[in-house]
Amino acid sequence: MPTKRLSDQGKSPWPMSRGWAIVWASFFTTAFASGASQYGFGMFVEPLEREFGWTRTQINLSLSIGLISGLLSPLIGWGVDKYGSRTIMTTSLIAVAISFLLRANMTELWQWYALSALMAVGFPGTWLPIGKLVGTWFPATRGRMMGTAITGNNVFGLVGVPVFSLIIRAEGWRLGYTVIGVIVLVITVAVWFVIKSDPLHGDVAAIEPTPTDQNNVRSSDYSLREAMRTKKFWLLLAGVTCAGFSYPSFMTQLIPHMQSVGWGSTQATLVLTVLAGTALASKISWGLISEKLTARISFVIAIFTMSSGVILVTLAGSSVFVWPAIVYFGAGFGGIGPLMSLVVMEVFGMRNYGTIQGVVTMVLATVPILIGPIVAGRLFDLTGSYDTSFWIVSGIFAAGGLLVFSVRVQKVPSGEESSNPP
Repeated sequence: MPTKRLSDQGKSPWPMSRGWAIVWASFFTTAFASGASQYGFGMFVEPLEREFGWTRTQINLSLSIGLISGLLSPLIGWGVDKYGSRTIMTTSLIAVAISFLLRANMTELWQWYALSALMAVGFPGTWLPIGKLVGTWFPATRGRMMGTAITGNNVFGLVGVPVFSLIIRAEGWRLGYTVIGVIVLVITVAVWFVIKSDPLHGDVAAIEPTPTDQNNVRSSDYSLREAMRTKKFWLLLAGVTCAGFSYPSFMTQLIPHMQSVGWGSTQATLVLTVLAGTALASKISWGLISEKLTARISFVIAIFTMSSGVILVTLAGSSVFVWPAIVYFGAGFGGIGPLMSLVVMEVFGMRNYGTIQGVVTMVLATVPILIGPIVAGRLFDLTGSYDTSFWIVSGIFAAGGLLVFSVRVQKVPSGEESSNPP
C-alpha cells in the first residue's frame, strides 16, 4: 500500500500561505547570498585591481577558497535533516552578512582571503535547505516551485548588478559591500520568522516517503550509504560537478572577458544583466519541463545548451553576435540550479535529501572552485585572453551532459509502492 504523501493542496489555507512565504524568503536569500557573491563578483574585480594593484590571479584565488563550502556541505546537509532548515539558514546568513560588511573596511590581501573564507563557511547553509523545503511543502509541483525559489540569484544579476555597479562607480566599492551586507541582515531576520521545515510537525522535518513522482520514476528513499553503493550515484556526482564550472570558470569571468575584448564597463555589465534576465525567464520553464520529461533529461538538455553557448560567446568576440550567444547560453544556464537539486530528489528520494545533496555539493563546490578560477586567471595572465579557458569549460559541460544522461532511473507503474533501493 502506498505511503501517505504530504500535499501542497491541503484543506487548510495556512500551509499553502506559509509555503509561499517560504518560497519568497528563499527567493531573497538566493538573490543576496548567492547572487551578490556570484553574479556580483565581477563588479568588484577592476575596482580592487585599481586600488590595491592585485592581479586577476590573486583576486580569483578567493573563489578557490570557496572549496571550504564544499568540505562543509555534508555537515550542513546532515544538519538540515537533523535540526531543520531555519536554524541552518539563519546562522549561515549571519556569516554571509558579516563577510560583506567587513569587506568594506579591508586594506590587505590576507583580509580579502579571510573574508572569502567566512563567506564560504556560510554559503552552503543559505541554499542547501531550500531543496528540502520546496520538496516538503510542494511535493506535487516541486519543479516549478524550485524554479521560483531560486530565481533570486538571476534577479540579482538582472537588477542588482546594474544598480550596484552604479553605486560602485558613484560612491566606491566599499559602500557597495556595506549595502549588500545590511540587506542580508534584514533577510536573516525575515528567514527566522518565516521558515518552517514541515507543514505538519514543527521545525524539524518528518518527511513521509514518496513512492513515485509525476513521471512514474522510482524515488525510493536511499540512505547515503545505499546511494554511494550504486553506480548512478557516481555518474550523477561527476555530471553535476562538470556543471559546477559554470560559475567559477565562466560567470565570474564574463565581465572581465568582455572588458578584455574592448567593451566598456557599462556594456560588459549589461551582458551579464541580459544573461541573468534570460536565465530568470527560463528557470520556471525548466521546472515545468522537468515535471514532464524528468529532471535528468531536462538537465542534459540544459547543460548541452550551455556547452554550445560558451562556444558561441567565445567565437562572437566583441561583435554584436555576443547578444544572441548570451541569450542562448542563459536559456540553458537558467535550468541548472533547480535541476541539480531535482535530479538528486528524483533519483534518491526526499528523506535523506539533505545528507546526500550535501555530499554531492562537497565535490560540486570543491573541484570547480579549486581549479576553475585559478586556471582562468592564469591563462588570462599568460595570454591576455579568456578564450582558451572558455573552450575548456565548453568541453567540461559536454562531458557532464553525457555522464548524467548515462544515469538510469528505474520506472514503476503509477501508484505502485516502491521497493527497497537496488
